[in-house]
Amino acid sequence: MILLTGATGFIGGRVLRALSEKNVHVKCLVRRPVHSDNPNISYVIGDVLDYDSLVRATEGVDTVYYFIHMMGSQPRGIQKRFDILDRLAITNMVKACRTNGVGRIIHLTGIRAQQEKLSTHLESRREVEEIIKNSGIDYTVFRASVIIGRGGAAFEILDAAVRKLPIIPVFNWENTKVQPIYIGDVIRYLVECIDKKETINKCYDIGCSQVFTYRELMQQYAKELGLKRVFLSIPGSWTRLSSVMLGKLAPVDQNVIYWLIESLHNNMVCEPNDLKIIFGFEPLSFRESIRKIVETG
Repeated sequence: MILLTGATGFIGGRVLRALSEKNVHVKCLVRRPVHSDNPNISYVIGDVLDYDSLVRATEGVDTVYYFIHMMGSQPRGIQKRFDILDRLAITNMVKACRTNGVGRIIHLTGIRAQQEKLSTHLESRREVEEIIKNSGIDYTVFRASVIIGRGGAAFEILDAAVRKLPIIPVFNWENTKVQPIYIGDVIRYLVECIDKKETINKCYDIGCSQVFTYRELMQQYAKELGLKRVFLSIPGSWTRLSSVMLGKLAPVDQNVIYWLIESLHNNMVCEPNDLKIIFGFEPLSFRESIRKIVETG
């Protein structure tokens, strides 16, 4: 049996749809009751900040998909930084998994350059990954940079900036390097790795074959949309002002935008791996990814 966290989110919802096509029982961790007509999908009430509820949720579970990031999920009445909540959530989950003998945790996080000082967002993700890796439970970790897909915060910010700003200001992060990946390829890795034992206790950076600077990424996106845009270089980071402006343009929480913009100075480029040999495919190019997004609306 599989326990899926974040089942209603950008990644979790798509993983659930993919898993529903397989003959496996998926139990989804939710905060409120949900009904399903699919006999292979059930729902269990729980909260990652409530250890006892996780003990109940992980009973009889073989594999946990852990897609929890508290950056945009500040519970009402709990005024703590998201990194503190991230630490508490994964500590609770790991402890519950140990209690019930869960065999494996599959996790999606962010690419990071080892030699760089990390943003608050990426440092929190690094810490969560380390807690999983040091838990004594088998794991598979995938690290991505910008995921190209509707509903993803980074993509929605990119989309809003390029579509709605004829003149696009670019700040001191314009030459940071990034290696995007199409959402469909991310889901394929996450779902297919269940049956690939060679991925156990391994971490993989995932991305298309192309590396862009953030400026080039926006220029290429504008080109694919057939939009003429002027890019204006401005010294400094202007993180708070940018998050306020983009918060009015993009369907993304302003606080999430702030932490993502703070992360733009961190390069997110894949280290070499053997994923093509293991999975038998290469991720779509950035251009192909955009064309798929445009085709599907």
